[in-house]
Amino acid sequence: MLLELLDYAFENKVKSHVKLRKALYEKLKEEYPKLPTHYIYTACQDAVTRMKSLLEHKKKGKAETEKPEVRKVSIWLDDVLWDYKRFPQFTERGDGLRTLIVRVSTKNGRITIPFKPHKLFFHYLDSGWKLKANVKLQMDFERKAVYAFLTFQKTVRVPELTGKYLAIDYNLNNITTAAQDFVLQIKTNLGRQVEVYSEVYRKIQTRHLVGWRRKTLSKKGKKLLSKFGSRRKNRRLDVQRKLAKKLVEVAGKYGLTIAVEDLGRNFNQRITRKKKGKKIRNKLHNISANGFLKALEEKALEFGVPLVKVNPAFTSQVCPSCGAFRVKPDEDALRQRVFKCPICGFEADRDFVAVQNLLGLFPFSPKAHESPVEDSVSPVMLVVEANLLHHKNALIVIAQELQQ
Repeated sequence: MLLELLDYAFENKVKSHVKLRKALYEKLKEEYPKLPTHYIYTACQDAVTRMKSLLEHKKKGKAETEKPEVRKVSIWLDDVLWDYKRFPQFTERGDGLRTLIVRVSTKNGRITIPFKPHKLFFHYLDSGWKLKANVKLQMDFERKAVYAFLTFQKTVRVPELTGKYLAIDYNLNNITTAAQDFVLQIKTNLGRQVEVYSEVYRKIQTRHLVGWRRKTLSKKGKKLLSKFGSRRKNRRLDVQRKLAKKLVEVAGKYGLTIAVEDLGRNFNQRITRKKKGKKIRNKLHNISANGFLKALEEKALEFGVPLVKVNPAFTSQVCPSCGAFRVKPDEDALRQRVFKCPICGFEADRDFVAVQNLLGLFPFSPKAHESPVEDSVSPVMLVVEANLLHHKNALIVIAQELQQ
């Protein structure tokens, strides 16, 4: 059925599952008279989704085939094809334990499929998340297994802004955060990680070339690039998501509003056009600043912590002590990541200055309307490694020590 739908959608350039269903519904109903009607509906949705995916890959030049193919067999279920309203259901086992089951409609009636839930399944159910009606079942014929992809949703209220703020600045090799009482810099070394993997890619592309001109990458080389590319991405996501959660926990514990830079869309592409040098452009593009901000926004919504975005213009070029504007560093200061004010002589780390200005430039922040006071900027700062923050309450403990 799915192959027939895909062929028709490709030949007639159909991108709407409603139009596809109208075109082939009667024909498919005659071919599969005993099959529940809603399987035709969900198969049309599956076919259109695969069709759109192929077209997107063609635009990016990543399509491996001319026509859509079915490599992984999947079945989409709506609220009619499975017991959505009775879920979750369990059956008692002989050893006193219970097994999670899903009842699915087929042409021969309902069948029961036992499932082993993911460790986060009950976490979402117990946290007020609701399960959506649409479920995707994917078949693995080699392992003789069925995987169920479930989607949870939750309605949240946008929290009101508090009077205190936690500024967060995402940088090449660190994440710097500051409140009125402390400044904390967490070393992530994501920029250095990009350097390491870039060298790995260069060696693969040099050693695994085939053809008489030695310009084509071999199959082994392509697999290695894919392997190390996934590894780099997973390591970056691991650091971003863990730190986003811990920073939101700190803000929630102390009643702070998170203030971050408003980078806008396509930030990676825009910033790489401005920067000179292939290496720095590669680093800025691959540390994914917008990816970290997205993770921060999602966790802030989940934990009910307010978040605001601040105009990032000149955050590293304004002296937080005297207010001197557009202080441009020389080459030596830029290399050492140091801010030096030519007016009042204030000197500090550039990331330290950026988070202080994020606190002060925000329109509703108390510091935005205060006149500069001599020695008003506290130099108290702590630098920690990201791999030391795996403990559940690590950042909260650090924040308590800094406040004391």
